[in-house]
Amino acid sequence: MLPLNNTDIVNGVRNRDKQVFEVIFNQFSPSMYSIALRYLRDQDEAQDVVQDVFLNLWRTADNLDERAPVQHYLARATVNTCLNRIKKAQRQQQYAKEQQFTSTESTVEHLLLEHKELEAQYLSILEKLPDQCRRVFEMSRFKGLSPTEISQQLNISINTVYTHLTTALKKIRLGLLNQQ
Repeated sequence: MLPLNNTDIVNGVRNRDKQVFEVIFNQFSPSMYSIALRYLRDQDEAQDVVQDVFLNLWRTADNLDERAPVQHYLARATVNTCLNRIKKAQRQQQYAKEQQFTSTESTVEHLLLEHKELEAQYLSILEKLPDQCRRVFEMSRFKGLSPTEISQQLNISINTVYTHLTTALKKIRLGLLNQQ
């Protein structure tokens, strides 16, 4: 087929002439691909953009202006399609970040709530311990005193201290397991 001028191209595309369309595709798609590749830096994406641009040209052929060179229309359409894809990818990345943050934030809130519930259960179990047993446990765990120091301060044998600690730990463990 002979080289076509812009008017022939526009009229051929408007009339859905497949030969004319094939000619302009073969003539202009390599340069449109180069433009798309510069913007997107991905060969598959660039090929998709070129396909989309030519498909859109076919669909909207009636809107072509015969005064404007088709090559300029294709170049502008290629750039716009690339920019739209870049913006879409950026929005998707932003949305993913927001979802990750929201997910992380709700996970932290959930963990804090679980921690508060567990702490409330723990304190409730501690309150139910016999006074001497609770006192020995609190001196050991909260004040960091050794069994010897506790036995001296409370004036009880070290074996009694160990018995109270063992009893307290068993009741706490059972209490927490039963409340789950």
